[in-house]
Amino acid sequence: MVRSRSRPAAPAALTRNAAAWTARWARLALTGGGDWATATAKKELIKPLLALTWGKCAFCEGRLGAQAYPQIEHYVSRKTDPQRAFQWENLLPVCQVCNTSKGHTDHQGSLLKPDAEDPEPFFWITYEGVIDPHPRLDEAGKLRALETIRLCGLNRPELVATRQAVADLISRWVDRAAIAGRLDKLLQAEWDALSDPTFNYKLVVRHVLTQKGLHVRAEIDRDLFQRGR
Repeated sequence: MVRSRSRPAAPAALTRNAAAWTARWARLALTGGGDWATATAKKELIKPLLALTWGKCAFCEGRLGAQAYPQIEHYVSRKTDPQRAFQWENLLPVCQVCNTSKGHTDHQGSLLKPDAEDPEPFFWITYEGVIDPHPRLDEAGKLRALETIRLCGLNRPELVATRQAVADLISRWVDRAAIAGRLDKLLQAEWDALSDPTFNYKLVVRHVLTQKGLHVRAEIDRDLFQRGR
């Protein structure tokens, strides 16, 4: 989980239809039947939301589309507050597993919000690929990190295994680059792939780079994520 790109203005279709879409959902929420949004509304929302995260889940960073069907997550549950169901700042792109894991929990702001704050300082990646609260956090920060991990199921086995594989990949690249003393064509091509904003699990990439003392490269990766190549 890393900070998303800066959120653009709300899509024109949302600006035009938010009141009507919200009223429709408010009626359905009272009866307990029907989907929160029409297929047309979801289509208008999902593309600009995916741009926030370069096509990845805002919570687990798994690639959406090829590996998981993209869903629209409400930071504040649409059942907790139906009036925020179509509030642009309340929407995030996620995978089905993270969406289902969080469900409609009323977390009251304990869940980290990657478009409004930087989640990276809250987390530490172990050698086994497990996400833990960063050891330097105060008690309040630790509780928010733990709640985010729990709500989104960020230590489910398949994620842990994949993060460990990515960490190993980055570590090998750093070691090879150190031995070579410079980036030849192969190492540069590999770096271009690793630093591409669409590459999965940027939290792991930057964590390993930082642990290996490559703070500047970690910062370059953050910058590329925000502005693109």
